[in-house]
Amino acid sequence: MPSKKNVPKYFTSPEEAGKFWDTHSAADYWDEMEDAEIEFDIRKHIYQIPVDEKIYQFAKAKADAEHRTVGHIINKILKSALAKAN
Repeated sequence: MPSKKNVPKYFTSPEEAGKFWDTHSAADYWDEMEDAEIEFDIRKHIYQIPVDEKIYQFAKAKADAEHRTVGHIINKILKSALAKAN
């Protein structure tokens, strides 16, 4: 196990988080952890749709800048565009 490093405040991708936690144990970081309340809405449906690569890259850059997920950004843009269309 490598020497203890501080947990990054933000990861740039799920892959980066995975690489960090693949080589570190959460047990070594309990003192840095905060309690969190999490709610799940199991009635929510998620649909997977193909997205053009340029749209994905645009959304990923925006998501990285805002520390959000690509899905969050694409949904935000779609909701806004659909609201304007009505």
